[in-house]
Amino acid sequence: MNERPIQEEVQYFNRKLSEVIEQKMQGCTNKILYHVLNYIRDTGGKRLRPIVCLLSAEAVGGSRDRALYTAVAIELIHNASLVHDDIIDENSIRRKNPSNPARYGEKRAIVIGDFLFAFSCEMLARCGVPEVMGLVSSTISDIAMGQYLEFSLRLSDIKEVTEQTYLEIAALKTASIFTVCAASGALLGGGSETEIENLRGYGENLGIAFQIQDDVLDVCGDPAKTGKPVGLDIKNGERTILVIHALNHSKPSEKAYLVELLSKKRDIRNSDIDRVREIFVNSGSIDYAIQLSNDFVIRAKSCIAGLKDSEAKEKLLLIADFAANRV
Repeated sequence: MNERPIQEEVQYFNRKLSEVIEQKMQGCTNKILYHVLNYIRDTGGKRLRPIVCLLSAEAVGGSRDRALYTAVAIELIHNASLVHDDIIDENSIRRKNPSNPARYGEKRAIVIGDFLFAFSCEMLARCGVPEVMGLVSSTISDIAMGQYLEFSLRLSDIKEVTEQTYLEIAALKTASIFTVCAASGALLGGGSETEIENLRGYGENLGIAFQIQDDVLDVCGDPAKTGKPVGLDIKNGERTILVIHALNHSKPSEKAYLVELLSKKRDIRNSDIDRVREIFVNSGSIDYAIQLSNDFVIRAKSCIAGLKDSEAKEKLLLIADFAANRV
């Protein structure tokens, strides 16, 4: 697959984000916040969320410039949520570097996350469209609720967790930001109600696919590429789609082992992660998750099939194909 068009979009957005951050840093006297802004600018990430926002504006015939500040705001929101995620998950590595809580301590990291949310509000205000501001603000609530429910789920009876519950949390925690990227971009681009709704569906399905893929990459990914340790979800007792499927399709002894381990009744060793991965393979859970993710990618692409052909539409389809090839 030719990823060059996506890479060009990433480079474009990084230049624009760097300009915004440079302006912010001119008035920043706090050394830690200065380093945080540098971290966001320099360590990067896939930047797919803001790119979806820009391309959605163009896909309905509008200008990406109209959506730029909203795209920057969304990227800041995403980074803020990652800071708080790393605190909850006790994650010491992010994008191959020490995470913010590992670098500055949990208390400072909480404030750093709050600062990034505040900075996102500053950028969002520049878009000047109340409806978009409302959509993005509502998404912050969705992300927080998704994080809360996901954390609460760890404390629940693992045998009672369903795939439907998992998908509902994924829609809030991960897909909501993809959804608002596409919908707000289309709105700022002057799209019709149908176009906005179609792009909203594209974002939601793409976001759920990403969450499922993250579950798979947690146990099968290369840390050198993912930028974080293998097996973090297992150590945290996450009720991922892999766990839910394996509990319903593994041998009784393997199911009992998963229940004991993920109920955090003892410390989890690297050998445990290896055995859980083996159970996921033997039960067909990894294959199931990959197929489920691909189904959501197909749905995402079908949502925008009716849009007028354009370079922006082709890039949105390419992003969906990129998502399908992450694992």
